[in-house]
Amino acid sequence: MGRTPELRRVARTRMICGGRMVAEERSQACVVLDLSATGARIHLLHPEAAPSTAVLHLPGGVVRKAARRWQRDDIAGYEFCEPA
Repeated sequence: MGRTPELRRVARTRMICGGRMVAEERSQACVVLDLSATGARIHLLHPEAAPSTAVLHLPGGVVRKAARRWQRDDIAGYEFCEPA
């Protein structure tokens, strides 16, 4: 079987790095699984508390406001709300 072609508009960079999500004066640790210019795939340590919008503190000191677009169990996709 062949692999399904990548249909994303923007290439992703795979990584496993610590990050932080801040929403409504609450902060929680997370793991960034991959990152692109338009969003990030996040492993949620507390998936039941995943915010619909958050400020993501990403590797390298990058801070971006993002909105959750999908969630499957403890993995969620967040899209950045404004260009970098």
